[in-house]
Amino acid sequence: MKTKATSSLDAAQVLIDKEEEGYYTASIHCSYYAVFQYIKYVLANTDTEPLSYEEQTKQARKMRMGSHDFVIEQTRQRIGDRKAGQKFAHDVRNLKQERVDADYSTRQFTLEESLACKRQAEELIAKLKMYFGDL
Repeated sequence: MKTKATSSLDAAQVLIDKEEEGYYTASIHCSYYAVFQYIKYVLANTDTEPLSYEEQTKQARKMRMGSHDFVIEQTRQRIGDRKAGQKFAHDVRNLKQERVDADYSTRQFTLEESLACKRQAEELIAKLKMYFGDL
């Protein structure tokens, strides 16, 4: 998953570099999924109650939560500082909403918006590394 996350960020940049409106919107999907994939990787490899990829899926179903909401919540709970955990989860959910807009609405993202989402993804991954170490 760590490799997938890196590849997703690279794909976002390739799409942004095409300098065409439709590709900016497509890049949002890649930026968000880079964070989602890295979160899944962290949860599977952390020293703090690791959850295998299979267990993440199983527990999300058991709790009747979507896999995205489940991993965001699990990560929030594992960040030592309560306020920092809430801020992290909030920021991931905001990026997720941008991804939903990019994937399912008629909204077209601009270069500035796509760059902002990619930057946000990179910052969230950096925070994961800060909270959990560069696993």
